[in-house]
Amino acid sequence: MLRHPIIADSATGAVLDGTHRLTALSQLGCKTIPTALIDYQNPLVKVDRWFRVITGEKLSDFMKRVEDRTTPLPIPASQSDPSLLSRSSYATLCDQSECFTFASHGSRALEACQNAFQIEEMARNNHLKIAVDNDDLRELSMNAFLMSTIRVEKSEVVESCASQKLFPPKSTRHLIPSRPLGLAVPLAMLKSDNYSEAESAFVQHVRSKHIRRLPEGSKVGSRRYLEEVFLFE
Repeated sequence: MLRHPIIADSATGAVLDGTHRLTALSQLGCKTIPTALIDYQNPLVKVDRWFRVITGEKLSDFMKRVEDRTTPLPIPASQSDPSLLSRSSYATLCDQSECFTFASHGSRALEACQNAFQIEEMARNNHLKIAVDNDDLRELSMNAFLMSTIRVEKSEVVESCASQKLFPPKSTRHLIPSRPLGLAVPLAMLKSDNYSEAESAFVQHVRSKHIRRLPEGSKVGSRRYLEEVFLFE
């Protein structure tokens, strides 16, 4: 089943949240996908970023592996965000005592996110645990560090969709006024060639659900949502 609908721009059809789900469903033979359409140019719709908390190794030990492939530079923790927002860096790694920046050689968002994803993959390949979380360094354990990345602009998201060049997972965090979650739609319903029947079955499925309204900051599953949530149960 598909747990949550994807989010797309009503004007362009650009998929803002769910490009990997859309690709997976297409490969599984699905003909339709539940989609929440929004006005992407509405100023209430914002693009933020995810932070990775990497657990299982001290930052100083992880940096010994990283330095074999690239040349990170030590910086004060206070300069982490400014370097990312100016895109002089594509990623920073920080713990409670030190911080390193990875210099960017261009301002292209896709390339920056791809480079940052390579660091994430390096951690994953060394069996470290990766979780998306907030950026509070004070909450880190001794064997953990924080990875921060650039903030992608709306125009760059639309450009990526138009060129069919996918950002790595969790490159963007879209904040919308309210988010629908939990439809749990059976994939068999999405594989029908008869669009009218599929739409009718989907409407009946949605009407069978109870809707619970959750305030900003609520946690659904392992993820905390910064926007209001409508949970279909």
